Amino acid sequence: MTIKRRKFIQNLGLAVPMLASPFNPILAKEMVFTDFTSSDLVNSPFKADFKKLNERVWIGSSFWAVPMEDWEIKNNRLEFSGVEKQSRLHILTHVLGENQGDFQFSGNLGLLEDKGKKGGVGFSVGIKDYTDSNSVKAACYFGKGISVGVNLEGEIYIDKKREALSGGFDFGNVSLQLKGHNKGGETELELKATDAAGKSITLENTVKGSLDGLVALENKGSEKGESTFWWGDIEFSGSKVQYKPDNSFGPILWAMYTLSKGKLKLTAQLPPVGVKDAQKVELQFLRNGKWIKEDKAQIDPVSFTSVFSIEDWNASEDIKYRLRYSLDKERHTYEGVIREEPLDRPLTFGGLTCQHAMGFPYRPLVENLDKSNPDILYFSGDQLYEGNGGYPIKRQPEDKAILNYLGKWYMFGWAFGDVLRNRPSICTPDDHDVYQGNLWGEGGEGISFEEWENVRDAHGGLVQTPNFVNVVNKTQCSHMPEAYDQAPMKSNISTWYTHLVYGKVSFAIVSDRLFKSGPEMVRAGEGRIDHLTAPAKSGELESDNLNFMGQRQLDFLNDWVADWKGANMKVLLSQTLFSNVGTHHGPEKEFLFGDLDSGGWPKSKRDKVVETIRKACAFHINGDQHLPFMVQYSINEPRDGGWTFCTPAISTGYPRWGQPDSVNVPFTDRPVHGLPNTGCYRDGFGNDNYIYAVGNPTDDFDEEFDRYQKAQKKASGYGIVTFDTTERTIKMEAIRFLANLDIESDKNTYPGWPFTIQQTENDGRRPIGYLPKLKVKSANQLLKIINEETKELVHSMRIKGNTYTPSVYELGKYTLIIGEGATEKAISGIEITIDPKKTISV
Repeated sequence: MTIKRRKFIQNLGLAVPMLASPFNPILAKEMVFTDFTSSDLVNSPFKADFKKLNERVWIGSSFWAVPMEDWEIKNNRLEFSGVEKQSRLHILTHVLGENQGDFQFSGNLGLLEDKGKKGGVGFSVGIKDYTDSNSVKAACYFGKGISVGVNLEGEIYIDKKREALSGGFDFGNVSLQLKGHNKGGETELELKATDAAGKSITLENTVKGSLDGLVALENKGSEKGESTFWWGDIEFSGSKVQYKPDNSFGPILWAMYTLSKGKLKLTAQLPPVGVKDAQKVELQFLRNGKWIKEDKAQIDPVSFTSVFSIEDWNASEDIKYRLRYSLDKERHTYEGVIREEPLDRPLTFGGLTCQHAMGFPYRPLVENLDKSNPDILYFSGDQLYEGNGGYPIKRQPEDKAILNYLGKWYMFGWAFGDVLRNRPSICTPDDHDVYQGNLWGEGGEGISFEEWENVRDAHGGLVQTPNFVNVVNKTQCSHMPEAYDQAPMKSNISTWYTHLVYGKVSFAIVSDRLFKSGPEMVRAGEGRIDHLTAPAKSGELESDNLNFMGQRQLDFLNDWVADWKGANMKVLLSQTLFSNVGTHHGPEKEFLFGDLDSGGWPKSKRDKVVETIRKACAFHINGDQHLPFMVQYSINEPRDGGWTFCTPAISTGYPRWGQPDSVNVPFTDRPVHGLPNTGCYRDGFGNDNYIYAVGNPTDDFDEEFDRYQKAQKKASGYGIVTFDTTERTIKMEAIRFLANLDIESDKNTYPGWPFTIQQTENDGRRPIGYLPKLKVKSANQLLKIINEETKELVHSMRIKGNTYTPSVYELGKYTLIIGEGATEKAISGIEITIDPKKTISV
């Protein structure tokens, strides 16, 4: 991909170094329009001369463009080349305060491309979001302001007031000057437009309100694809203008890291910097009171990431890190903390999924997440949706598509960067991250745009190019441990499934989409063949040719269940749960007998995965379903599998409900709490699912105007799981989007949460008998049980304490392997005993 960009001149005031402390409160960064009392933060003018800048897509840390890829420094000016009806380049670091006063906003511009004498250009002032009026992030994407400017229909306008421009007004080079005077509850505005020949016209209008908020350059039309414009310079000043340096974003946007088995991996995410800008990022650590350089890493020219990998990391204490990047002789820094690994206390795990921009920037949730203070975060997929940002995706050409993805991906980092900087995180892409509503990846098989247009997301394969998918993988996964098997998939698509050990918990991180077979393998027809609007016929959804997770990942899981180095507990992380527990879908609340976008089919291949992780009493965490569930799996009989927690969506878009009681689905074994829609139900794929709790949306969410209230009503939130690696317990909590964690209240969580299980409850099989009790001299030894006839691993777990009575599930002789490495000892020929006092001492 070739993108022309130019260096950015900091000494013109276009960008402010990111000097944020890792301990800055999140709320403080959101309160961007509150007045400062310090005199040096008021009357601070803003100036930018785009004619003097070098070429690049990203304009600078004092700006944020929407859509990002449609604004570019090119041909010694700022050019807008997009097609949206309204597109803005926001100034982040200088805002209109709530105080009374004056301001002036001016600039020169000209017509870039005339598309039929339609299109307008000018400023938008006083941009604020209704839902989150103090958030600069929300203002950029949801804010409404007063538009002023001129248009090719021959008008000058302030809000709804318009007057005709003089005849022959020349749009080749135009000077715009807006003056504002706020007094009381209204603001007087005066806009003057002058063309290259000196023809001028002035329009005055008085609008209600103090007009506080962001200001922006604006391309504004009445329909898509209208004329575009360029800018040469702008100035913004006055007693109402306030300087807010903390609002800047970039050039180091955010960082993510993992720590596993003594290896630290960290990825710095940058915006599309120019080819003439510095191409390396430096990583430093604070040691003995001094910042010490650790390494420099190249910026990838397509994903704009710099990846660091450090062996033999000492995880026994908090270590501050600092990323440095020089841009036009201005040094920018980004600081965070590599946390001490929690080895002597329970591990707190934050599970998050599905970030529909309807709730962006998710401020109440992010603040609560900070209060929950998890040790590690897991973003299980759909870190973006195709419509995020308020503008559609661009599928091609490839370079524009990648930039389009990056602009939406940056919303994720802008929202969660401050909680990511100080704790490890796991991040895995799902279907929407690669611009597909549903994804059956077929092992990396490609599908042409023409084929995809005919069937959309009801067909296997990936529609975006391999380079695009690999950029998604690199931006989201490059900070994780190296892939277990790094051989690329079909079409040369990279893999990322891997093993991570942290806080005495061993995590298997897999993709349950990339290798899966598509529904066209088993169902003919057109339209939504993935939706079962009638019960499936016997055997319809089974075939030896179908893939669930793929043999490569199954081989990985077989190795993983036996590898307990550094771990007391095991957890599988995937994108969705391995059952179909949602019953109703979409705005019309349509009932489905089954959804092929779930992990409930093909049952035989799904069962094999559940059987595999059950051998290690592995817990399962996932997301994707847009409503929280606690479920115990079944394979051959009810509740003989392990438990899974499907966490709430951060912000639910497409609604789902789990309400089997409303359609008379039979159930058994309802939990003691007696909540509706709980108990053991059989889904449309033949899986018996023991549903302990479900958090359903209300039915009136469409009546809600406030975006955060709507997110709450649509069952949004996040999950917290506490792994007590000493007591071997797992506590699950589902936190609502608008929870008030400053007080204890049942309203903070969904009905049925919190809930705690024992590690051993993740193997629900009924034993046929017991082997003799083990007594081991050294506590917490690893035990593996091998069936001597089949050579199959039956059970693998670290014993709690010094005694353990092994369960087995069929008659035969077994080999017990106790210990690890040099201490490993094998005892063969062990059979079921009917003597409860019989022991084996090791």
